[in-house]
Parts: sequence; structure tokens; C-alpha cells
Amino acid sequence: MTGLPHFDADAIRSVMDMASCIEALRAGSRQLGELHPRAHVPLGPGSDFLMMPAVSPAGIGVKVVNVVPDNPARGLPLIHGFYLYCDRETGVPTATLDGSALTTLRTPAASALAADVVARPDATSLGIFGTGIQARGHLEAMLVVRPDVDEVVVCGRTTASSDAFVADDGVVALAGGRRLVAGTPDEAAACDVVCGCTTSVEPVVPTDAVRDGAHVGLVGSYSTARREVAPDLLRRSSVFVDDRGAAADEAGDLILAAEAGEWSFDAVAGDLAELCLGTAGRTADDEVTLFKSVGLAVWDLIVAGAVVQTA
Repeated sequence: MTGLPHFDADAIRSVMDMASCIEALRAGSRQLGELHPRAHVPLGPGSDFLMMPAVSPAGIGVKVVNVVPDNPARGLPLIHGFYLYCDRETGVPTATLDGSALTTLRTPAASALAADVVARPDATSLGIFGTGIQARGHLEAMLVVRPDVDEVVVCGRTTASSDAFVADDGVVALAGGRRLVAGTPDEAAACDVVCGCTTSVEPVVPTDAVRDGAHVGLVGSYSTARREVAPDLLRRSSVFVDDRGAAADEAGDLILAAEAGEWSFDAVAGDLAELCLGTAGRTADDEVTLFKSVGLAVWDLIVAGAVVQTA
């Protein structure tokens, strides 16, 4: 594969901004085709090696990812990833891309796509749980689909991490002059749109603080080792998922609640394809909607293909 074009994080973002990524996923999610399961190899407590293959009429691709929670303490990124993109007709490798950068872009874009469909259009406040790269990405993405938001409340693992996040020059620039504050879990959960972007093993979003009519988006758990909300919030919400099969296999928040008999996958109100097709969605202003994403390999393929074709 020597000599293949390689797209690093800067090259990806030079041809694909967040708004374009959201629209690429909107078009691609209407007809995902057959999804292929990812391989998941535990590397130790909280650490994982993932391999995510995907095939579409436009291309073939695979992402390999290492997730190591101790890395931030080492001064390293939590996630390291690599993506190989191939021609669909011939199978010939066409390009390589920074897999972590793809994840950083497509995950919040998918969350924002779901929010654009089901979050109330009059939302003016955004609560974010987490202070990592996904928290930053979700700030950017949610403001694309809900530009009328004028207040952002951030709740990290510690007060210090929350304060550092809202003081970061890059985050301030993304907020674009909006009120940006560090807050308590109750304050973040009381916003019109709430994003869970943590690797927590216990619920972080307090159910009682979530307002009627709010939208909650969760991306933090992809196994039963992690979850961000309690079963009572699931029971209170209309729950949407990226894909029913993937959620049943990997969505810790949902699996743990179902295993305890406190919620059922039969209650899933729709998936992302149905949201994009308009066959599922919000049914009342006071309805709490919740979108749980474990991430689909085909999203990486959609975005990688758009990057390669645009470049």
C-alpha cells in the first residue's frame, strides 16, 4: 500500500466540515444496506481493540481502533485508529485515512443528524457531559443543527476539567459568543438538548433533572462495561438507536436495563434510517426523546468515501 494517498486529520477537515459530514450521513443513512458486525477484542480493564468493516455500492473500508483509557494520563489520545478505503468494483486499495479523525467527525455528526430530526426546533440550551474530544465535536455539531442555542452547560468528571474545557480557546471559538459555563450534573441535564460523551461505568445524567420535551443523545457506551443513563430515563423517553441489531449487541445503557427487566428493546421507537426517511420521530412537544449510538462502520465508509471523492 506504499504510495497510497493518506488523509490525516487536517486533510480530512480541509475537505469535509461538520455541516457537510452531517449531510453526507443524512443521504447515506436512508439506505444503509447490509451491516457487518465489528470484531471486539478486550485488551484489559476498559481497553479494547476494534475492527469495523463496511461495504456499500460506493466503496469498501475497514477501520481498526485501539481504545486505551489510561492514555490521556500519559499525554496520549484515548483512541488511535487507522482506516483503509478500497474501490468497490476492483477491491484495489485507494486511500488511507486517520481513523481517529474519522471517528471524531462522524460520531458527533450522526448525533446531530438524529437531533436535527427529533430535538425540538426551539431548543436554546445545550448540556454536554464530558470534556474530551467527543464533547468538543458534539458542541460543534449540535450548533450546526440548532444554531439558536444561546447557552452551553458543560459537566465533566471534575470541576477542574469542566473549568478547563470552557476556558479553552478552541472551545470558546466553537461556542461562537454563546454563554459557555461549567455546571453541575443537574444543570447540564436540564438543558433542551443533552449530550452524553463520557466513558462512565455508572449513569451520569440525572433522570429527575431532564425536562419534558428535552432530547438526549448518548455516545459513551459501546459495551456493558459502560453506561451514561439509568433505566428510569429510558422508560421515560422515546428511545431511538443508530441500528437495532448493533444496539442489542453493544449499547450498554440499553442492554443492562433490558437484562434487569427494567426496559425492553421492544420499546425502541425507530433507528437512524427511519428518522432520516421520516417514518419515525417526535410525536409531542413534551416528549423526551433519546438517541443511543454505538457507532456504525458504514458511517466511516460514507465519510471516508466523501473525503476521497471530494479531494
